[in-house]
Amino acid sequence: MQANRGMNGTVKTDKPKPTRLPRYRALAEKLLDDIRMGVLPVGERLPGELELQESHGVSRHTVREALRVLDDLGLIERRAGIGTVVVSRGAEPSFVQMVREPAELMRYPENSRLVVGNVEEITVDRGLAAVLKVPTGSQWARIRAVRTLEESGLPICWVDIYVRPEYADVARRIGRSRLPVYEIIAHDFGEVISRVEMDIRAGLVSEEAAALLKVEPGTPSLRLVRRYVGRNRRKFEVSVSEHPAERFNYTLEFRRGWQTDGRWKWG
Repeated sequence: MQANRGMNGTVKTDKPKPTRLPRYRALAEKLLDDIRMGVLPVGERLPGELELQESHGVSRHTVREALRVLDDLGLIERRAGIGTVVVSRGAEPSFVQMVREPAELMRYPENSRLVVGNVEEITVDRGLAAVLKVPTGSQWARIRAVRTLEESGLPICWVDIYVRPEYADVARRIGRSRLPVYEIIAHDFGEVISRVEMDIRAGLVSEEAAALLKVEPGTPSLRLVRRYVGRNRRKFEVSVSEHPAERFNYTLEFRRGWQTDGRWKWG
């Protein structure tokens, strides 16, 4: 706050201008208030995207981002053949992990790198399709690699990287670039990452991986599957990595996403 003295000797105070909310947040606040006050009761179908665009004078992107916020809060649900329906008047407090980029889902030591073994085009069978969550019979390029520490050569994990056949040339840059594979694909082929899925499961090191990881077959391990989704909900990369238990540590930090004082907290 800044004070200025006027010509008549009085002191004028310049009040700070209120921060303007982004349009999607302002729209989300309005819809949130309508839901809380019963203007949009539970079970009521929300106006369609086009109607919200026209009634609030915003873009389609703004409407979708506002609805995403309400969806994340558990207030609405998209139902096939019906539309978007209000399912709750009050959002439950939740804990969130702040992830600014996909790389934060899994950080490896700076002094480690991927060493590619071989690259081949494969046809996905039923078992692999269940892991990758892609159609049986689809064609993928499989890049087999081991992540090792540069100084000691100690293997950290064994990884199979599955990419669309048209992106198979990315294998030539693995190990030479510090960028993750999905970033190389985004840079070289113009792919856009819209969503990342990650599964974590305990397991045992297979005989095939044991020799590469320099451990005994059957050693406890942690298996990670990461699926990168691009345009039109199409998966363009899936990585399946196996980590010997004693060489792996994964830490998560969660923070409370909002406060239960009756108002949504955006900060």
